[in-house]
This record gives sequence, C-alpha cells and structure tokens, in this order.
Amino acid sequence: MRKVLITGDFDIPVDAFPQDFELIHIRRPRDLQQIIDALPDVEDYILGGPEYLSASVINAARDLENLVVMGTGTSSFVDVDYATERGIRIFNTPNFNVEAVVEFTLAMMTVCTARVFESIVGVKQGRQWLQTPRPSISGLKIGIVGLGAIGKALARQLKQRGCEQVCYWSRSRDLQLEASLDLEFKSLASLVSHVDIVCIHITYSAQTHALFDYLLLDRLAPGAMIFNLSNPKIICPVALRQFLVTRPDAFCLIDGYYHEWIDNKGEADDPYVLLSLPVRNLVVTSHLAAQEQNVVAEIFAQAAARVCQLAAQEVAL
Repeated sequence: MRKVLITGDFDIPVDAFPQDFELIHIRRPRDLQQIIDALPDVEDYILGGPEYLSASVINAARDLENLVVMGTGTSSFVDVDYATERGIRIFNTPNFNVEAVVEFTLAMMTVCTARVFESIVGVKQGRQWLQTPRPSISGLKIGIVGLGAIGKALARQLKQRGCEQVCYWSRSRDLQLEASLDLEFKSLASLVSHVDIVCIHITYSAQTHALFDYLLLDRLAPGAMIFNLSNPKIICPVALRQFLVTRPDAFCLIDGYYHEWIDNKGEADDPYVLLSLPVRNLVVTSHLAAQEQNVVAEIFAQAAARVCQLAAQEVAL
C-alpha cells in the first residue's frame, strides 16, 4: 500500500486514487505535531492546509518522495531549498485559481471602498451608524503590481466593468495587452504615486521581499488603498504600520499574515502591532482568495492525478 497524506478542508472523491493507496486525510490540522505524527512512512503528500513545512517538519518525513502544493505560492508553504536537498520532488497546481482570486479581489474592492467592515463594527458596538457614500470602482485610478495570469485577468475584468484608469507595473511589459485593453505601463514609483488603489499580484521571492518599503509607501496618496493578494512579506510590516498610523484615511487588506496559522497569536501577541489597528485601516483574511469550492475540487483533482502518475512511473521503473 502506498501511503498518501492529504491536508485541507474539502471532500475527497471516492475514485480519486486506486485501491492500493492508503489515504490519511487531516481536514483541519490542529497543530504541526498532528502532521509530524502522520509523516514518517508517508510517500506522497498533498498540501492543501495552512501548514508550513520547515526543515524540522520535513525531517520527520523519512519516506517522502513527492510533495504537491495545492496552489502556486510554493515557498509560502515549504522550505523549498531544504526539501530539494532531501531529494523530495515538489510540484504545484498553477492557473486553476486565477478566476477565484480575481473574483475575491473585485469583491473586496467593493466591500472595502464601502467601508463594510467598519460599518459592521460600528453597528455591533452601537457607536457608529456609517452611511458615507462609497466611490464607484469604475471612477478610481487602479494600479496592478504584477502581470501574471491573475494580474492580466484582473485588468480585463476591470476594463469590462468600465474602469478607464488602469495601469500596471511588471518586470516585463506586455505590449499586446496594453494595446488591446488601453492599459498603461508605469514604473513602480510612478504607479503608486498616481493611483487610488494598488492591487498586488506579484510572485514572492528574494527580489520582491519588502518591495513595498518606507520610500515606496510614502509615495502613496493619504487615502490610498492597498489590496495585497500575494505573500504578506512583499510589504515591509514596520513600514506598513507607519503608513497606516500616519495616514488615518489609508487602508490595506492582506489575504494572509506575517505570522500565520498556529504562529498567529492575534492582536494580543502581534510583534508587528498591526492586528490592533482598526478595520477602517487594516483587514487581514486567512488565505481565502482561492478557496472557491469548484476551484479547490479542480486543484485537488490535478494534485491527485499527479501523485498517481508519479506512483505509476515508479512502478514501471
């Protein structure tokens, strides 16, 4: 029997694997120890949960051969260098989450410009009955940072919704898309100086770590809004706090946090002192952007197929 560990809060179809596979499904891992206890004789691992596989966790996986991350941000969930050094083959599941992330981004832009979270808190506390008119998204200047599959899809959706003032920055230009969408390319410094909303959809790497630092954030307008749907570490947390504290009308949404899952102790024990900021300035969600039911099912199907393919190749050898 080939043993497969699967994490993630979703159902597994009965026909996802052949009968000679033994499945261990941890829907909602309570802590890393629960995963470590399951790892010693696991050969394949489909990572769809919130965990991060550090070197110490990987060391418990003595028989692990294949790791498939459900999503694209592999480095956010795995110590890639150490896993590779251990000879573990690593795969991800690209391109399935594009429409889900774009849908989530657009929804959050509407919700946050309407100050919905602030309204909820005001009603619950009985301190405020907010009815400030919200701006139309189509009338705002929107900048997209990163023009991968998600950035391109977002640009198309914004244009379809009548947004005329859309610009982007990417490490490489797409002249064809610029022409077809009347999309303007700007330097990063120029983009943040120009827009009302910044949408971050760039891949996290050593080159993009703390890309948004004091100097870049200082270029933003006093009431600018940031939507970071990439790795939180693309924004320097210390610089972000200063930006939000000194600009009471500014706002940032991050889908994820600098400390996540079991490492997140909430605002009472937050070394960055960001989580204690009011929701009018900061909203943090728990990697919800790609968690659309059909998308998760498609991603898992691809991950399962990859594991079965790899197992079949090994049998053939």
